[in-house]
Amino acid sequence: MRRKYTLTRAVIVIVVCLTIFLAVLIDNSSVCTESCSVSLEDLTFPVRIVLLSDLHGKSFGRENSRLIAKIQEQSPDAIFLDGDMIDRSADSADVQELLRLIKRLHEIAPVYFAPGNHELEYMQTDTSLLTQIAEAGAVVVNDSYADVTLAGQPLRIGGTMGHAFYFGRSEEEFSSSPEYQFLKAFEDTDVPKICLAHMPDTFIFNGAYNLWNVDLILSGHTHGGLIRLPFIGGLYAPMQGWFPEYDQGYFRLGEHMQMVITSGLAGHGMIPRINNPPEIVVIDLVPETTQER
Repeated sequence: MRRKYTLTRAVIVIVVCLTIFLAVLIDNSSVCTESCSVSLEDLTFPVRIVLLSDLHGKSFGRENSRLIAKIQEQSPDAIFLDGDMIDRSADSADVQELLRLIKRLHEIAPVYFAPGNHELEYMQTDTSLLTQIAEAGAVVVNDSYADVTLAGQPLRIGGTMGHAFYFGRSEEEFSSSPEYQFLKAFEDTDVPKICLAHMPDTFIFNGAYNLWNVDLILSGHTHGGLIRLPFIGGLYAPMQGWFPEYDQGYFRLGEHMQMVITSGLAGHGMIPRINNPPEIVVIDLVPETTQER
């Protein structure tokens, strides 16, 4: 009798584990769409952006056909790739797949690319990566910016992977850093300013959001906390640690800065995403007076 009970219990445990495994597998194989509306004071015309990050070389369909179709459905005015699109251990085949993706996305809308920590580590052995990405059709913003017009709206789009505060540096060291020089030039305009900062801690730590006149920060890196707990949120995010406050979604920083964090498209190493499907984020920029309240 005891043996029969033990066997039954073992079967139940196996079935439950298998069910969870299949649910995670299915959940991580499709791309969902998150949407948010962001009002900007100096905006005159609405602009639609699709934000994606943290693909880490993963494919959604052959040559990312499902991902491309999902993006095309949104009819974006621009597509922002916010870093970690490949792994630090990527090989030439992974890079070529990314370049094919960028070429396909460029057929839909202008593409803007800011590197993440994985691209920067990869570039220690292949310094041509950003050049190849630009040749594939993306505008690369890496401590740099571009003044553009999207849907009739002038915008300044930039990107940085540096920290927007002292971060253990002296005032002199910080003021001579590439990110400081970039941000000083970047904020000097009257048009709306959008900065791709792969790591949200670039602006959230040490009140850095109070130092700079930037309208909107777009980030990834957190993977949404990987495992999302009901009523609590993400479990863990790099740099922020356990139960991160800034894991995914929309945030207002200080009096004037806004931030959108995408949970991205892939897991982190061997750790799966649970209750956290891969996503793209559709951001509708609207003039402040027309924002729905």
